[in-house]
Amino acid sequence: MKKKIKVLCGYANTGGIAYKIAEGLRKSGVKADAVVIDEHTFSYGYHKKLKFADPKFSFVNRLIKYYYFIKHTLKYDIFIFNTRSTMLSRKGDLKFLKLLGKKTAMIYVGCDIRDKEYYLNSNEKYTVCKNCSDEYQKKIRCIMTEKINETKIIQKNASHTFSHPFDANILGNKYSYLYLLLELDKYIPKYDVNNKVKIVHIPSDDGIKGTKYILEAVEKLKGENISFDFKLIRNIPHNKVIEEIQNADILIDQMVAGWYGLISVESMALGKTTVCYLRKDLYNYIPDIPIINLNPDNLAQGLKELIHNKQKLIEYGNAGRKFVEKYHDYVKNANYILNLTLGKD
Repeated sequence: MKKKIKVLCGYANTGGIAYKIAEGLRKSGVKADAVVIDEHTFSYGYHKKLKFADPKFSFVNRLIKYYYFIKHTLKYDIFIFNTRSTMLSRKGDLKFLKLLGKKTAMIYVGCDIRDKEYYLNSNEKYTVCKNCSDEYQKKIRCIMTEKINETKIIQKNASHTFSHPFDANILGNKYSYLYLLLELDKYIPKYDVNNKVKIVHIPSDDGIKGTKYILEAVEKLKGENISFDFKLIRNIPHNKVIEEIQNADILIDQMVAGWYGLISVESMALGKTTVCYLRKDLYNYIPDIPIINLNPDNLAQGLKELIHNKQKLIEYGNAGRKFVEKYHDYVKNANYILNLTLGKD
């Protein structure tokens, strides 16, 4: 009888990606676990959380990491990492896993791979890096020398890597397109529209989401006596985020990134009209995206037109749900990631 492969997804869980891949694989009969070191700020799910000593005992924690690495190497056949994060320093586990013939993948999700210098010096008017705060850069360790050095090791040793194209400047062409994953069976769409249109914005960070431009547009519309409700929401658990989107009509997501994030996918899955700034060249990858493409220059006017056309909101909501079913289903995309990691077409 052929042995069933076992997959570890971890150790970071940005956007719940490790959990969604593992759950998607489990739905297909693959033995997979989302194993995390730390719980995510937004309380995304996981299967196993590793235990460590108090941070002051750094030597003890280093030994514990080696213990977990050996244990997991013996237990799992495939390792799907994300956000440049692995267990050991200097990506030593990737090197050792390669020597053992284990298959590994790295999923880059955004700031972990984005070339800050490229975007700071680009001619584009709006980019994440031009709006990112020093505080956020420090939080995510946005240090280009570190990114480049780590990425070189990862690209040399990982079996396969995945990224969004607009973040992949330092990868060359050595990656596959990353489709964000969503557990669609947990998202029940609601297509009706409130009597007074309700708009929400739920930033993980104000700078990288372009929150200031959204607030400016909202104030402009209020000054024109446009009737609508607006809610700015920060720092709430993921289940509460979903409730807020369910009760809204329009979600505004990323105003400076040039593409859409996970919360946009969630919004579309819930049947809500979704607004982002989308770079035109990225339509080459997904041409039929039903997101309303607005930027800080035309956001207020675009929102005004949406507020005055409730039928359009319903149409966009329906189109969004069909779109995520086509591109973002977690079972389909978990298998896509696994097959490419295994070297299958």
